[in-house]
Amino acid sequence: MVKMLIIILCIIITLFVIGTITFLFTFKKNRIDSPDAQIRKNEELLSTNRKVWMRNTKRTVLVSKYDYYESFEEFPFNSEFNNTKEYLLKNNFSFTTTNDVIKELNEAQSKILNFWLVEQKKLLKAFDQTGLEDNYQNRNFLMKFYNESLNIYMKVVTQGFVPRILKAKIDFLKGDALLDIDKEVNLMHSWFAKAIDDLINELYKQSGVYQQSETFNNQYQQYTYHQQKQSKMSDQFSDINWAYQTLGVNEKSTSDEIKKQYRKLAMTYHPDKNKTAEAKDKMVEINRAYQFLKSINKVN
Repeated sequence: MVKMLIIILCIIITLFVIGTITFLFTFKKNRIDSPDAQIRKNEELLSTNRKVWMRNTKRTVLVSKYDYYESFEEFPFNSEFNNTKEYLLKNNFSFTTTNDVIKELNEAQSKILNFWLVEQKKLLKAFDQTGLEDNYQNRNFLMKFYNESLNIYMKVVTQGFVPRILKAKIDFLKGDALLDIDKEVNLMHSWFAKAIDDLINELYKQSGVYQQSETFNNQYQQYTYHQQKQSKMSDQFSDINWAYQTLGVNEKSTSDEIKKQYRKLAMTYHPDKNKTAEAKDKMVEINRAYQFLKSINKVN
């Protein structure tokens, strides 16, 4: 009888310990940190996410008919059109014509990127409107929709910009077709608007179910986080904010100030100045942020 009681007591203690560990682990994942600590965690998570998305995305696109690949290495999916420039020069187009074409492509790409950012901002505002608390699970839930907004941009570039503007521009130069770039850019804006609207609707649909599930499974987490001083979800997910923060500038910084800060960071992290792996990764991030701001005309 005593032996049986000891066994039962041991089982109860074991279950209690397992339950406590499980609770603490789950609580740690979902607990609300101080606003500043939470923002830092979000920035790290989003920075890592951008790197992973870039690494997992095929960055070259075939320019059909002309049988060459253009590279789109800049964030989110932009090109400097070096391969197109090489193709044009090899096919006896003048330097002046080639440079004019590259300028037109850069201008069209910039317009498309800015249109996408306008539509993406609506999605990020919808993140705020879901009312989701800022915790581990909710951040990862919203990350799916943020990543899909990047995928939308990539798809419009590969399926719209490349065949309808880049390739079509070469067709135009060869006298094979007419091209109205502004018309094509506006068409792609409408694609962005439709795709992001659909994504927002799916976010609202899923977040309603998700919130109910969270409420049921996490009764112990009764925080009034909205009373705390915090950065909005939309601000934390903003790619423009990421670029400013990476360079250590802000939206009020002038083009010259951004250039000056970029040169300062390059003096610290450029591989010629700093051989560490951390510095190499940091310089990649700095370059991406700088090129991104150039692409949206924040740097002349």
